[in-house]
Amino acid sequence: MSDNTVRPSTIDGIKSLAKNIKREQGIKHAEALDRAAVAAGFANFAHANRAIADRPRHDLWITARWFDRGTKARGQETLRIGLGATYAELLTPAQARCDRYLGNVRAEAPDHLVLMSMSEDAELARRRICEVARTLQFIEATGLKPTDSRRTYPNGRINHRVPGQDHSAVWWDPANRRHIRTDEPYVDHDEPVSAERVAWAERHGWQIVKPRWGGIYWPDHGCSIFLMADRAKGPSIADLAAALDKAPRPVTTARWTGTSGEYYAAVDTPGTRAAEDAKRVAQPKKRRPARKRASVPYNMTFVGRRLRPDARMPIEAHQEVGALLQSVIADARKRDGARNRADRIRSDLDEWVMREYDTIELDHETFSNLYYHKKGDGLVPTADRGVMVARLERVKTILARHYPDCPPLDEVMGQADRAIRSLRSWSA
Repeated sequence: MSDNTVRPSTIDGIKSLAKNIKREQGIKHAEALDRAAVAAGFANFAHANRAIADRPRHDLWITARWFDRGTKARGQETLRIGLGATYAELLTPAQARCDRYLGNVRAEAPDHLVLMSMSEDAELARRRICEVARTLQFIEATGLKPTDSRRTYPNGRINHRVPGQDHSAVWWDPANRRHIRTDEPYVDHDEPVSAERVAWAERHGWQIVKPRWGGIYWPDHGCSIFLMADRAKGPSIADLAAALDKAPRPVTTARWTGTSGEYYAAVDTPGTRAAEDAKRVAQPKKRRPARKRASVPYNMTFVGRRLRPDARMPIEAHQEVGALLQSVIADARKRDGARNRADRIRSDLDEWVMREYDTIELDHETFSNLYYHKKGDGLVPTADRGVMVARLERVKTILARHYPDCPPLDEVMGQADRAIRSLRSWSA
């Protein structure tokens, strides 16, 4: 792609384009700056300087670490790029996880991304950084968001994919609520859309556009990006291509402006400094009581280590709770959300009582009748959801009275709360 076909949107991009124009056309630097600014959509370089200076700029640092197994050398590469929005404003963590490149980064600070995978050498680290940077450039220019949607081919069939598809991705267009497909085959930047691809688009009622902007995958090694969408599901994607063509030149290793550092060197950014300052002025956290001390472990066959409260609930309380739970389980047989959770509570309490009392204090017959054999002893069957809710609330009250505050009790109380919510939302 010739540099004079690129429409930069930053001062650095205009200056870079001006250098190429000056070299190719043999004109003065000032004149080259004005021509580059006109190519970017401004009246002249002074106009571009004023207009771009008023735009908000958010710096983002991207770091990748590398380790050479042969030489044992190691280090890290870091690149700073400027964006018109913060990383958090461009996309959500869930959207980032859908992308082949952004899914490989973690945000160490609001303005610092670190690649999680280890590169084999500095050159590969730089290449991976540039892939992340180009993805963010693409998202900022188009407003598209990464997605993992699968059935986005014509008629949802993969055998209807575009001829010669390579390095494909799916994007969500939030403005028009549709999916956009991209692919980046090895096609020369100046080459038009092939007749085969045009025929494919006509056959399936799709649009296909090839922007002049280089692409995400490998624009400096012969790959070009194509945009594709169902013509019936939204406006022309030509506007997206035009927005890309106005974006800054794709970041590449050939124009690397990053820095190299030691493997463990900290990257100084405003975001990391703010986080460190916040830690220094933050009030020390109040230590909560060690709630696990109110629990004791036990082992279950095929399950392993579990916890129960370090206390004994009276047998009479177990009998009342058992009757309440069995009545709810029987009456809510058509409401699995309540019945299954009440059954889970019954199972846990049955395990707890077996370990709270030995066989002398709790004979086998009494133990068997606590939670399983007597079905809601003394309680009238009911279809009233309000009565079932009241019985579960009674269970919670009894458990809170006899057991200490601890994680295993939290789990049982949570099951009761979810069963109550299920009953209250039961519409049939």
